[in-house]
Amino acid sequence: MGQIVITGASSAIGWAIAEELSTIGKPMLLQGTRKHELPLNELSANAEFVMADFSSPAALEHFISRLTDVDILVNAAACTITELLPQTRDESIDKMIAVNIAALVKICKAIIPPMCAKRSGVIVNITSVAASKVYRGQSVYAGTKAFSEAFSKGIAAEYGRKGVRCNCVAPGCINSGTLKLLAHIAKDKINQSNAMAKMGEPRDVAAAVAFLCREENAFINGTVLHVDGGQWIGL
Repeated sequence: MGQIVITGASSAIGWAIAEELSTIGKPMLLQGTRKHELPLNELSANAEFVMADFSSPAALEHFISRLTDVDILVNAAACTITELLPQTRDESIDKMIAVNIAALVKICKAIIPPMCAKRSGVIVNITSVAASKVYRGQSVYAGTKAFSEAFSKGIAAEYGRKGVRCNCVAPGCINSGTLKLLAHIAKDKINQSNAMAKMGEPRDVAAAVAFLCREENAFINGTVLHVDGGQWIGL
């Protein structure tokens, strides 16, 4: 039985995805940077957590070495640093590129050949509404997420005929730790940024990921599913 692999599982969104996909019953390999905060006992006995900071090439390579027979891959690991470009330190730029781009590419590179060999595999990459609706202070972060969406469409085009599907879920303002980075923006202003006048919850993103992973939705490939309450349409 193949693995479900979820990166960024120690984030609120990543953990919600892990909880949602644990009902499938497959062995799970989770990656994150904070293990002690997670109720791992609530998942199946086949769930394993690996501590790894993807800004470290050695940690990334070690994690990749743990990937064996992957059925479902969800890339939810992300580095979000909100600063205007002239004030953004070089190490912050390097970290966002390492986590949001390099890790994504190298993990997909490792698991796609085995998926093609068995002619079956699902990849869901968590991007952001910022990929298409840019906000001040997020030029580098938004650029990495736009790359992720273009990269995902490339995978869908190249490997769809071999049974590998790749889609994106693009969250908007979700009630998670990432919103702490937007503390300078009033909550009511965040709520008014979408058509539903409220923030989403991590479980909303998890439900969208589960939808894309289901076999009955196997004809969905190369798309970006926005989970943003209508934020992307612009108000």
